[in-house]
Amino acid sequence: MRAAVTGGTGCLGRPLISKLLESGIKTRLLVLTQEQIPEEFKQQVEIIYGCLDSIDDLMKLVVNCDVVFHLAGKVHTVPKTPNEEKEFYRVNVDGTRNLVSACIDSGVKRIVFYSTVGVYGKDGNFHGDERSKCEPVSVYAKTKVKAESIVLDCMNNGGPLGVILRLPVVYGAFDKGNVHRLIRAIRNKRFIIFGDGLSHRSFISALNATEAALCAAFGDVPESSVFCITDDNDYTMMEFVESICNALQTDWRPTHLSLSIATRIGKIADSFENIIHRSLPINSSIVDKLSSPLTFSCEKAKNVLNYKPIYSLDRGILDEVEWLVPKIKTLGN
Repeated sequence: MRAAVTGGTGCLGRPLISKLLESGIKTRLLVLTQEQIPEEFKQQVEIIYGCLDSIDDLMKLVVNCDVVFHLAGKVHTVPKTPNEEKEFYRVNVDGTRNLVSACIDSGVKRIVFYSTVGVYGKDGNFHGDERSKCEPVSVYAKTKVKAESIVLDCMNNGGPLGVILRLPVVYGAFDKGNVHRLIRAIRNKRFIIFGDGLSHRSFISALNATEAALCAAFGDVPESSVFCITDDNDYTMMEFVESICNALQTDWRPTHLSLSIATRIGKIADSFENIIHRSLPINSSIVDKLSSPLTFSCEKAKNVLNYKPIYSLDRGILDEVEWLVPKIKTLGN
């Protein structure tokens, strides 16, 4: 059994590759020439230097592989110019199309694509599953929807079976997203809870995402399919913050700001943003994200893939804190 991985050096990729190696699966990894490779992978993983633009590089990556895990993509930035938007389409859409083409030519049997619940276009007051309508708002989410279609259609073109994993906010070591910023804010005592903090939100541990990906790659999946993947235990902001505070070993806890006041401040900030054309630490969108429920069902994944999330919130948060805090101390902030 041989697997290939794109985007394997980050928060989601490292535990996936570690698990593949533990299972005795020969693994290839596509990395950019300037990308740092984890020391533990250098002797065990076949490294292919290249990018998603090059069919030749991708053919070297997937040749004789049974399954491909496609994690690579452009994320964590908001495009501000048409050229920056084009970059999202080049990497996330054209890159996926190139990879699928290489998989078809190489006879790959299955491709597992990491996507996002952002395809639904909702920031709050929403509970979704695979049947929910996709209404992407951000450029990132729009490109993910297009990439999903390419992966799902590849089987019709004589290619591999495609499995889509839609993930909510991810946490774990090497995270560079929202939870990373939340931990830093709490560590610096610069975080406020809007409202009572009791609205539930879906999250996914990078370790649990790996469990789902392995089920999607090697389980009995009858046809190309989409699955929402979560920890299967939605958390309130209070629970999430408490886990972070415990991992940081701090007695400090954030104060609460009434939702009515936070909403008014957010609307005022929106007006200023329209004038100065810059994002502020608080606006209406941020207030909604931090105070309203946003959950997703992973029942389909549990029933079809036999997915079982086995890692707890506290384990994943501790992993991220233990990785992040020494890095913060080194940088001096």
